[in-house]
Amino acid sequence: MSITEPSWVSEAQFRSIQAGLRVVAAWADAEHEPEAAFDGALRREPDSADVVVGLATVSRLLAIELGVATGTTEGAVLARLGALVDRMQHS
Repeated sequence: MSITEPSWVSEAQFRSIQAGLRVVAAWADAEHEPEAAFDGALRREPDSADVVVGLATVSRLLAIELGVATGTTEGAVLARLGALVDRMQHS
């Protein structure tokens, strides 16, 4: 991408997405005590607003990717996930 081409997202949005990815990656990569890794990753981020926006954006991007991979929509992915969470909670 050249300097004259517009970016996919603003610099602020990109910063938020990067923060969300760092938190999710630390949580996913934790071999032991994932909750502690998640908590530590959250505490290392300097801007909690960036983390909130970043985690929401990363979640949506993952739903889009999973929808593409499974031939469904983002909404269908989220509906299935919601049903799974409900079943797990009430089993």
